[in-house]
Amino acid sequence: MGEDVREGAARFDRLFTQMDRVYAKYARSQGFNYSSLYVFHAIARSQFCTQKSLCGEMFLPKQTVNSIVRSFQKQGLLELAELPEDRRHRMICLTEKGREYAQRVLTRITQAEMTSIGQFDEQERELFLRLMGRYVQTFSRELKK
Repeated sequence: MGEDVREGAARFDRLFTQMDRVYAKYARSQGFNYSSLYVFHAIARSQFCTQKSLCGEMFLPKQTVNSIVRSFQKQGLLELAELPEDRRHRMICLTEKGREYAQRVLTRITQAEMTSIGQFDEQERELFLRLMGRYVQTFSRELKK
């Protein structure tokens, strides 16, 4: 690997870390930790999810997801509904309080993301998303080796 590739990877790592810090800081400002905000966001955007599906999608340990879900349940933000076809798994649903909270907390994230990506013109946006998608695919494939 050339020095320019190493520097590019290091620069990307610094930027990615900065982005994580921005999300983590916002999460704390809203009474979440980073993982909790991540899970809450996934639940709010999902039409159907279980703890098992969250673990698979987010690569978080079962205990972490369970702890977060139980905490949200105690706060009245979500409820668990038994699945008739498989009583071992429960569907996670936001309560009315959870939907209101999601609207308040997650709308700011969505708006900030849209404003940020809106800074690109159409060609830049398409290039950015295409390259990011390619990066994610390659990165995922490399870690599986």
